[in-house]
Amino acid sequence: MNNHPINTAAKQLHEEARVLGQSGQYDESIRKLEAAMDLEPTWAYPVYDLAFTYLLKGDSAKALQFYQKTDELQPKGFFTTKTALYTLEGEKAGKFPSGLYMAYMQIEWTQDANEKFQIARTITDHVPDFAPAWKELANLLDDNTQRLNVIDTGLSKAPDAETQGVLLINKAIILDDSGKKEEAKKILGDLIFSAATTTANVELAKFALKSIAENKQ
Repeated sequence: MNNHPINTAAKQLHEEARVLGQSGQYDESIRKLEAAMDLEPTWAYPVYDLAFTYLLKGDSAKALQFYQKTDELQPKGFFTTKTALYTLEGEKAGKFPSGLYMAYMQIEWTQDANEKFQIARTITDHVPDFAPAWKELANLLDDNTQRLNVIDTGLSKAPDAETQGVLLINKAIILDDSGKKEEAKKILGDLIFSAATTTANVELAKFALKSIAENKQ
C-alpha cells in the first residue's frame, strides 16, 4: 500500500535483510533494514521487519518502538502490527505476562494442528483476557456452536482491531451457515463501513459478504 514506486536499492536491502534474519544473523539484518529505511522512510515493510527482528533478539522495548512506527506509517493495519502492539503494550503495562507475544507466535510457527490447539488452549487458560488466543482457538475448532461461543468470548476481551475484525467475519460466516443470513450481512456491512476496521479486514469482509449474497440457499 504505497503511493509511489519503492527505491530498487531499498528493496534489495530489505530482501537481503530478510535472508539474514531467517538465518539468525539479526544484527546484520538490522543494519540492512535501517539502510532500507533511510532510503525509503515512508515504506512500512522494513520498519515492520525491524520490529520483528528486535522481538527475535529478545528486545521487546525496541520491538514495540518499531511496531508503533509501523502503525504510524500504516494506521489502517499492516500484517500483524495491531496485534503486536496490543500484546506488547499489554506486557509493558503489566496486563499480560512478559513474553506472551512470543508464546502466541508459536501458534503461527508450528505446522502441527494439535500443537497449535494446545498452545492456544494453554494461553486462554492462563491469560483469559488475551483476545488473539481466543481467535486462534476458534479457528481450530470444528463444531460451529463451540466456535461461536469462543468467538463471543474473544469479542468480550476488548480485542485489537485486527483480531476483532477476524472474529466478527468468522462469526458472520457461522451465522450464515446456520441460516441467519441477514444478521451475518449486518455484521459484515457494519465492519466494512467502520473507520476502525483494518484494510485487510475490509477486503475479507467484502469477500465474505459477496459470497453470502451469491449463496441462494
